Amino acid sequence: MDSMTWKLDFGMQILLTHAMKSEAGLIRQQYPLAITTIRENGREMIQLDEHLSLLRTGIGLERSERAMVAHVDPDMFDLVVHFGVSGSLTDNLRVLDIVKGVRYSRPTDSDIWIDPPELFAGLTIPESAFFSSLTAITDDTTREKAKAIGAEAVDMESYAIAAFCQVWDIPFLAIRCISDRAGLSTPEDFRKNYSQAAKTLQEFLLGSILNKLQ
Repeated sequence: MDSMTWKLDFGMQILLTHAMKSEAGLIRQQYPLAITTIRENGREMIQLDEHLSLLRTGIGLERSERAMVAHVDPDMFDLVVHFGVSGSLTDNLRVLDIVKGVRYSRPTDSDIWIDPPELFAGLTIPESAFFSSLTAITDDTTREKAKAIGAEAVDMESYAIAAFCQVWDIPFLAIRCISDRAGLSTPEDFRKNYSQAAKTLQEFLLGSILNKLQ
């Protein structure tokens, strides 16, 4: 699908995916009539309304891949939006910056390139190369290795969701908010900034996409 001609449609079936419960608490509050349809093994599928579903996959590539395969019918959804917080691998991405993915990398696998649909009329969201690591990057040696392959932001799930959407030809948008400088300062930065980063991204999604569909 040509991203330049993409338009949100009130009849679309949209799946939102995230890793941690606290990354979606604000969004869940906006849908008081939501129904939980699946809750098992740290995963949760919630029907927010007639056209919008929310899947918590759990943390990590393996959990995300399993959750998508186990709980997502690819014929049901017209769009998948993956969201969460990320660490920055470049000085150009600062804490609380919001970025969208165009390239997805992970250890030992080929890169995935997906042109994201343009959903934010009048807004420019910087594009970024996302690297999904197997564990949190908490040292500068691992940080430099990720930077060496061109990665700009790091998470632990985006690649798995992108791969599923690529296989099933589902339009895909990954959008993340920077919570820390990936490296030695990750633990301290994350504790300090996580809550605000998660809130900032949810408020952005609600204002730019979700509220327009209600």
